[in-house]
Amino acid sequence: MRIFIIGMPGSGKTTIARHLATALNYTYIDLDGWIERDSLMFVDEIFERYGEEKFRTLETKTLKELPKDNIVVATGGGIVIKKENKELMEGIKFFLDTDLDVIRKRLETDYQRPLLKTKSLEALFDERYLKYQDFADAVVNNNYDIDQTVKVILNYMKNEEYK
Repeated sequence: MRIFIIGMPGSGKTTIARHLATALNYTYIDLDGWIERDSLMFVDEIFERYGEEKFRTLETKTLKELPKDNIVVATGGGIVIKKENKELMEGIKFFLDTDLDVIRKRLETDYQRPLLKTKSLEALFDERYLKYQDFADAVVNNNYDIDQTVKVILNYMKNEEYK
């Protein structure tokens, strides 16, 4: 089973994916990390040197190369920009629906995301929110507790007989 965690920058994708992978005894994969490893550049370097379009191409290429094993993938916030990515994300996709105020607070102590250098959080949200909904098999709130969010995902999988 492949599980994909999607959502806005700062919504908690990496944290939830790591905890979920541990709970399920699955392999955790950070999609941006794989892109950085394969391109020998950090994401922000790719954006600066080659632009967003090149990064999105690398993102799609990396999706195609993911193993079919039991994995939990933390995607980048913009994975929903290219419609073809939805078909490549074979498995279950959870959208972490997180309030902008919560995201803003989380991002205060985090590194600056490449797109947030040129766009506001609100603009990204407006561009992507309906796309996240379209991609998602399930929407999970991630405003509060990590363990609670993971428990909700696990219960959903159990009830939907994904395991």
